[in-house]
Amino acid sequence: MQRPRMSGTDAPETEAPKPKRTRDPVRSKQTILRTAVAEFCQHGFSGARIERIATKSKSNMRMIYHYFGDKEGLYLAVLESAYTRIRQEESKLDLSEMNPLEGMRTLIRFTFDFFAANTDVLSLISNENTLRAKYLKRLSNVREMTRPLVTSIEQLSTAGYNEGTFKTKVDPIQFYVSLVALSQIHIVNRYTLSVLFEQDMAAPAWLSARRSHVEDVLMSYLQLP
Repeated sequence: MQRPRMSGTDAPETEAPKPKRTRDPVRSKQTILRTAVAEFCQHGFSGARIERIATKSKSNMRMIYHYFGDKEGLYLAVLESAYTRIRQEESKLDLSEMNPLEGMRTLIRFTFDFFAANTDVLSLISNENTLRAKYLKRLSNVREMTRPLVTSIEQLSTAGYNEGTFKTKVDPIQFYVSLVALSQIHIVNRYTLSVLFEQDMAAPAWLSARRSHVEDVLMSYLQLP
């Protein structure tokens, strides 16, 4: 039995070919990097797994190796991004345009708030310290990025001393280390300290009081009575 011929209107329509999805390399790298930050924060360098990063970033291991070389390359990129984040945000403060009192207060408040909002940076720094800065030593550009901060503190300190506002010229590195310590110890030790003192150190009211306390401590060290 001969099949009836289909007219042009009866012929089945052929599906138009779907356009190929093009991958955005910049977006892909950023997604992988964000996922890697969480992985290295949670598991450290030795415990982090490229397979998990590939799955969670919806990429694949070949792509990760293509962009970052290997696990060490990816970790170096994560570490560099953490330090770049804080240095870039610091540079926006434009401390050179402020008087010594305003400049120091601004830096203190910024540093306290930055660590409160970027606990992943603290985790990465802590993990790197367990490795004795093995990988940070390989990031010479991070050291270069830190020099303007030291210069700004030194300039504010000298200006404050010369105008009679500050009682001494501070060592900029000593001052910044004290600022970092005061701004993050309640974060990295919040669980144990909260139990010991029966005080929720993540409570907004407590953190607000802590912020004021840190500023008072450091500014009272700088200022003449």
